[in-house]
Amino acid sequence: MRRLKLDELTDPFERDVCWRFDEAQIFNPNQRKASVMEYRLRLEEVLRSVRELSPGPRVVDLACGQGNFSLLLAEQGFDVTAVDIKPEFLSYLKRKDTDGKVTTTLSNVMEFHSSEPFDCAILGEIIEHVAKPKELLASAARNLKPGGILLVTTPNGDHYGNQLPTYSQVTDFDALMPKQFHWLEHLFLYTEGELSGLLRESGFEVVSTTKFNSAYAHQLKAIRYLLPLRALQWLEKSTRHWKIRGKDSTNGLIAVGRKL
Repeated sequence: MRRLKLDELTDPFERDVCWRFDEAQIFNPNQRKASVMEYRLRLEEVLRSVRELSPGPRVVDLACGQGNFSLLLAEQGFDVTAVDIKPEFLSYLKRKDTDGKVTTTLSNVMEFHSSEPFDCAILGEIIEHVAKPKELLASAARNLKPGGILLVTTPNGDHYGNQLPTYSQVTDFDALMPKQFHWLEHLFLYTEGELSGLLRESGFEVVSTTKFNSAYAHQLKAIRYLLPLRALQWLEKSTRHWKIRGKDSTNGLIAVGRKL
């Protein structure tokens, strides 16, 4: 995966959204910074889950954004299709693809349908932007082989700092339709139990759920820059089950389901 230079980009969206995000997260050398650590934790959990659980090499990255998950999986030998509704994301992804191993498809993820089903599907930080998540999960399911796996990453609705309603608290999903798919606005969040239940209702067996990015590590101020990186990573993983004011200290959630 190639790191693009600013002077290579002429499209404002590629420059102001795609490139700036990559520079702040994936290419930021400061791994102790809280936002960088959170992004890399999510990236590592997804890559590990695909490697360990996918029954085959065909992977679809739904709403792929900048394409970092797609490109890194392709570099590890997976046959990846990256799907997004914005052509700017796909154009930016292609510029970073040094080996041409990722196939791109311009499509709304709710309407995407592949003629050949996949072994694994990824929904990374998208379900919290969708007013009717069962329709999103149905789209993912129809693009998976029986026994294929679905990885869903989303903010943890049980996090002590969450101010949004969670799935079970929403009473009017139709009212949220005009706001969906805006990447800066979360409509509502999911608790671990809500997301697991939704996967089961959508025809998946829940394989695992993982909460990550503990506040006991990412909210350390100057101390986090004094600790060795491995010590900081150990602290984050060791405190994931610790609570703050009776709620989760972790603000990330990954659920893995297997299509029945």
